[in-house]
Amino acid sequence: MQQTMQHPLRARRDWRSALLYIGPSIFVLTVIAVVPVAYAFVTSMSDWHLHRPAMRQWVGLENYTRLLADPRFLNSVGVTLLFTVLAVGFSMVAGFVIALLIQKHFPGKNIVRALLTIPMIMTPVVSTLIFRVFFFEADVGLVNWVLRMFGIPGPAWVASSPYAFVSIIIVQTWFMTPFVILVVDAALESLPKEPFDAAMIDGASYLQRVIWLVIPMLKGTLLFTLVFRITIDYRMFETIYILTGGGPSRDTQVLSVWVYNRALRSFDVGYANAGSVIMMLIIAVTCLTLLLFAYRKADRI
Repeated sequence: MQQTMQHPLRARRDWRSALLYIGPSIFVLTVIAVVPVAYAFVTSMSDWHLHRPAMRQWVGLENYTRLLADPRFLNSVGVTLLFTVLAVGFSMVAGFVIALLIQKHFPGKNIVRALLTIPMIMTPVVSTLIFRVFFFEADVGLVNWVLRMFGIPGPAWVASSPYAFVSIIIVQTWFMTPFVILVVDAALESLPKEPFDAAMIDGASYLQRVIWLVIPMLKGTLLFTLVFRITIDYRMFETIYILTGGGPSRDTQVLSVWVYNRALRSFDVGYANAGSVIMMLIIAVTCLTLLLFAYRKADRI
């Protein structure tokens, strides 16, 4: 009887101890994440212009209905989705393949691993400016210089369509592929050797071992990497803004650039916050759908 009376008290003390440790983290997370999101949602239901803040008024869902009929906003949604699919897809495939290649033992392997992380540790602004000035410049850029050697006239990469969109895909893939390499490489190092030895004895080729052993065993790691990559690329701003500014003709104006232009150039903060809320909802639904799909598939197995 005495032991049964002590259990609730012990559990209560454990909860108090846990709150003592995680309380500051919860408070900081609430301040920097929950409060801004709630504030953005509240202000998205108001007609709020920075050049006339005193005339701010509540409009309810009017901003959201305007968004659904705004061709520029809908174009930004389409551009964002296409950019995310291509940039995430290319970086996931490239990172996975490179991680498989560097699993082979060769001289200077650790040096190669270190060099592969250079794009990720560089500041996005610096790396984007390097691509814009040294690679994609129409007159003196390295890419057009190489094309002219073969008699091919190079385009204005960041100022013409569809080359501007291709440019942001290339830069983002180059910048984020090292992250995929690092995660997958670490996961590959932790895989047990016995299944691979048994598959080799049975005569399985390298491609068969990758398809039937590596990918199923890395399913959780790949899902985590995929969700993380989607959250980064979907809200990408600095790379696109510096490289193309959202142009030409809004061909590269993703949602983050649209929100920036609407809030800090048109000063329509309420309307911009409505777009940012929809942006947040789209990315949340996408990631939750992926996680739910993976959970149901794992549950069936």
